[in-house]
Amino acid sequence: MRILYFLPARSGSKGVKDKNIKDLHGKPLMAYMIQAIQNSQYYHADQDYIMLNTDSEEYARIGEQYGSVTPFLRPPELSTDTASITDTIIHTINYFEEKKMNFDFFAFLQVTAPLITGKDIDKGIEILLEQPEIDTVNSVTEVDVSPLWCNTLEEDGRMDCFLSEEVKRKNRQELPTYYKITGAVRIARWNRLKENQFDWYKNSKALRLEPSHSMDIDTMDDFLYAQYLMERRNKKC
Repeated sequence: MRILYFLPARSGSKGVKDKNIKDLHGKPLMAYMIQAIQNSQYYHADQDYIMLNTDSEEYARIGEQYGSVTPFLRPPELSTDTASITDTIIHTINYFEEKKMNFDFFAFLQVTAPLITGKDIDKGIEILLEQPEIDTVNSVTEVDVSPLWCNTLEEDGRMDCFLSEEVKRKNRQELPTYYKITGAVRIARWNRLKENQFDWYKNSKALRLEPSHSMDIDTMDDFLYAQYLMERRNKKC
């Protein structure tokens, strides 16, 4: 089994400048996902490929220090705010197929999710190994507020019909559990991803992650909270 681990890390983020290489608890943010892959029991350095997909030579050099490779820089037309990540994936797959490099799985992993662990990645891979009828795996996590408690508001702010009568009569514990897509971990069978026209939800199954593992860093507050969670995790170890 051979896996291509695809880590998108475009430079020039607007929310937090250069967030992908910003120091978090002593390491650049993107180093954590690289190390999570290396901690996976299914990662084999002699055959798998941790690819940092970036438009920045600086990012590529930093990634290489932690074990990723960048065989090419992302072209300018795929590095804009409006560029499609699907087009970037297609560009990458075409590159490897032209090089006659074959893989079994394509793992799309977000470097902005530094609390993902090797075991989280293992669980996603195992779903595909154990269930051949499944083509893709997508990470999800339980939402902290049920959408049944949410609604739009009229201009006057009245809430007479904000909640349904059924929801009004139930405690929070009685409501069904809802999940949201995190986007942190997506794994697909290489041959099926193209056949399914890069639809990640066709023949897909959920990879349930702990909420603390699922946070995505986008703001400085996210950085501070991630640092707190890492310190707490280290104390438990």
